[in-house]
Amino acid sequence: MALAERDAFDVALVVVALVLVVGPPISASNPAAAVGRAVSAVASLGPVAYLVGFGICGFLFMTYVVLYLPTTQ
Repeated sequence: MALAERDAFDVALVVVALVLVVGPPISASNPAAAVGRAVSAVASLGPVAYLVGFGICGFLFMTYVVLYLPTTQ
């Protein structure tokens, strides 16, 4: 039961963090412009940026798989 409570707490923290990060830049007057700027910023990235980002994510995932998961059994 404690794990389920911890998971709910972690999800709540993530939601609050996302609201604090994403909420202020999107004003009520023109949210479409803010979304358009975000989409254009992501679309303007080069392939090297995507490779670096996915490489970092892959490294973190493999670190999780190799170091953390074996200790849970």
